[in-house]
Amino acid sequence: MLASFIAIFALSEAGFQLGSRREGAADGKDPSWLIEGTAFTLLALLLGFSFSMALGRYDARRGTFLREANAIATTFLRAQLLDAKSAATIRADLRAYIEERLDFARADAAPQQRATADRDSEVLQRKMWAVAVRAGRLDPRSTMVPLFITTLNDTINLSIEERAVLTNHIPDVVIIWLLLVALIAAVMMGYGFGKEGRHAPIFKAVFAAMVALIFGLILDLDRPQRGLIRVNLASMQRVQQIIDASPEQSR
Repeated sequence: MLASFIAIFALSEAGFQLGSRREGAADGKDPSWLIEGTAFTLLALLLGFSFSMALGRYDARRGTFLREANAIATTFLRAQLLDAKSAATIRADLRAYIEERLDFARADAAPQQRATADRDSEVLQRKMWAVAVRAGRLDPRSTMVPLFITTLNDTINLSIEERAVLTNHIPDVVIIWLLLVALIAAVMMGYGFGKEGRHAPIFKAVFAAMVALIFGLILDLDRPQRGLIRVNLASMQRVQQIIDASPEQSR
């Protein structure tokens, strides 16, 4: 964010120097006003578009994380529909599984840690699925086991969905074009001030600060576990507390 502020302000100063070298004031014949207006219009559109994309992805991550927490809690509760041995195995695996899912969500800026958590999650998923399949084969006429299998399947599917939403970011080309248009707008703004002979450093600094802040906000929303804005993990942590406090886990 600081780098974008410096770049925008510096280019507005460069535009001012360029505009101040032109003879005479703006008389309506210089077509630079058209480019300046176009640049600011495109900048506003790109900022709005990018903010909307980032906010949508943030909401998707938050919603998916809540649904996954609910699915894990339901799987934990429905484990009691299985025989005692299978239920104990499932609940022990779920205790380790929810820790891996939390590690996966927290590791946005650590790809290696996220890959490890994802791999360990898949190992636990296969173990729990094997237990569910075995329980179903032991009692093929049971109406209880399918209820557990359904919610376990939802838990596994939501982990895949969470992986998709957590790794889905605004395309780099959009970020690059947004920054490029902001820089062009800064140059044209400085050029306009230069033609009029007005330095106006405060106005240029305010413009650079506003664009840099919005740019930083977009990146923060798009990568919610890295900056100030983070996806709330309270729902998953609450489920973890319930699992840890269960009598089955304390024995």
